[in-house]
Amino acid sequence: MSRNVHYLFDALVIGAGAGGVCAAARLAQAGYRTLLVEALDQLGGHASTREVDGFLLNTGAGVFERDGAVAQLFQDLGLGLDLWAPDPVATLLWGREETPVLRGEGLARVMRVAVPGLVDLFCRLEPVLRPRPGQVTSDWLTRFTGSERVHNLVDNLCGAFFAASASELPADIFLHCVMSGDAFTNIGYPAGGAVEVWKALAGYIEAHGGAVWLGSLVRLLVFGADGLVAGAEVVRNGEPVQVSARVVISNVGPHNTVRLAEPGRFAADYIQAVEDRADGGATITVHFASPAPFVTWAGLAFAGSSRRLIHAANYSAPEQGHILRQGRWHLYSGTAMPRPACGPFDLELEKQLLIADLQDYFPGLDEAAMILATDVAAHGWPAQRAVPGYDLPIQTPIANLWNVGDGVKAWAEAGTSACARTADLAAKAAVAFMLSR
Repeated sequence: MSRNVHYLFDALVIGAGAGGVCAAARLAQAGYRTLLVEALDQLGGHASTREVDGFLLNTGAGVFERDGAVAQLFQDLGLGLDLWAPDPVATLLWGREETPVLRGEGLARVMRVAVPGLVDLFCRLEPVLRPRPGQVTSDWLTRFTGSERVHNLVDNLCGAFFAASASELPADIFLHCVMSGDAFTNIGYPAGGAVEVWKALAGYIEAHGGAVWLGSLVRLLVFGADGLVAGAEVVRNGEPVQVSARVVISNVGPHNTVRLAEPGRFAADYIQAVEDRADGGATITVHFASPAPFVTWAGLAFAGSSRRLIHAANYSAPEQGHILRQGRWHLYSGTAMPRPACGPFDLELEKQLLIADLQDYFPGLDEAAMILATDVAAHGWPAQRAVPGYDLPIQTPIANLWNVGDGVKAWAEAGTSACARTADLAAKAAVAFMLSR
């Protein structure tokens, strides 16, 4: 294939993470021929799935909101989104104590169970007691309690929901999620892992005149004489090709979007704003399996007290479809948030602290567990998650170029639903732009 090969599309979407796949599906739904390009050989980015030794391991997000933006997209497209929900949907772990979190209950319920009266106190706060602008959660919490138990719980919940520690997450965002009561209220697990959700959307894109190129790298945005993005240079099957498009949506993070353009295409103040927000949160996940069960709880469990563990998952249920290996097996993962979550940390020390927590919460792990993989999401962009409260808008200084996903999500939002909502906004803006021309 030569450099002269040229493809024409209405829209180009760069990156097949949650925001990118959802944006491409929305554009396909609107009747526009859309190309989705992904550098990896799989869909989903930090919300995908891979097979290791007969087990399907989720790389990042493994649960979806049954009534969130992804579910709404499936409904709008006429697709079925089958999510299995255990009962209870989650469990709060305090040493040997296991407290169920029921369907319809969320972060506020966890706080009420773990710290009686604390949420009621928060909800009755006088304006003078509310967080100051820019105040982080740990500093604000210290005004009410010095309890190490409470601080550890809040730190873990900040990590579980936002991939940031209490010393990094803005306090007003944490308080909003506690008081609203709608965080983590109705979740489920797709059979076969997170990647199956994105496969369904990719199939929709292709069935409606679009294309999905995996293992293809966008290496340069191409601009026209009018200053708008005219397309991109893409390396496909090892050869460079040209793609022309009327609009472009990027799901590789604002930092990498800027890097795809030649110097001078973006104003210096925008580049500085992007640089100031280029460090996201980090997570470390250990995947392991055993012939015998370690725990009785199903689905997701939050660690109320730990060194580093923020949550663990049990993927052993047949409804989850994560075990392909012959014989009777049980599959788990444990995720830690290093300290600091944003910035450099001692990786080997953090791994040791996570393993120590897993040994506490999964008795017999040393003797019975088969460690399958250790995933570290850090120091890249997009990171595991961009910390809420520091996001840029989806719009860029280029009128026909938008960002989606982490880094541009709405205030106080997180996860795949937040990314899908950015996709809705960007797709609507892209359609409006094309209709105006």
